[in-house]
Amino acid sequence: MIEYDIYFRVSKNNFKMIVCGIFLLMNISLSYADDTDSEIATEDIDLKIETEVLKYIFSLDTNFTMTALKNYGWGLGVNYERKLTNFLSIKPGFGHMVCFSDITVVTVGLQLFLYYYPLSDGLDKLYVGIGNGCDFILYINDTPQDTVISLTPVLGWKWKVLPYLMIEPLIGWKFFVLETNNYENIDRYLNRGFQWGLNFKLYIQNFKKFLRNKQQMGT
Repeated sequence: MIEYDIYFRVSKNNFKMIVCGIFLLMNISLSYADDTDSEIATEDIDLKIETEVLKYIFSLDTNFTMTALKNYGWGLGVNYERKLTNFLSIKPGFGHMVCFSDITVVTVGLQLFLYYYPLSDGLDKLYVGIGNGCDFILYINDTPQDTVISLTPVLGWKWKVLPYLMIEPLIGWKFFVLETNNYENIDRYLNRGFQWGLNFKLYIQNFKKFLRNKQQMGT
């Protein structure tokens, strides 16, 4: 089964802007579930909505967007998480920003995360992970280009609060392993240090089933 999801994040970098930008910056993601492991959920109004073992999640990353907006620019990221084996997944990602703050800055970021799910054979519940990132920062003036390599351990929980809604709180810490330090304000674009976020995932197909069942109950 293929399901289209809505996916967006509230984090320390975009909390002040999320109220005004929430509808514009909702991410559309795609997830695939293994039907052979599905079962029927019959809570409350007997929704009969399947709960599947997720095998991959493709999503847009608004962290790049919100960081760029804070610096009078625009950006976007793309992530793809894929189940490797039971309990393990891998997530490569790509991001790009163009900012016009004190100087014009163009960034390209690549990242790769590995996640371990000790309580689930799908992409849900408790997970721990480690990720490596490489960012290339180009300044449109005489400042030489910067290259930053980072390492980010993360801890999170994907909690399915409803058959059609998942909430994912997470924390992490971003270390700079290698940096060239050609520009003194580089941290405003790469967000070094403590990371926290709250992801929301809405399973649109399941939500449609919920609305359809509600309508049937009302007739």
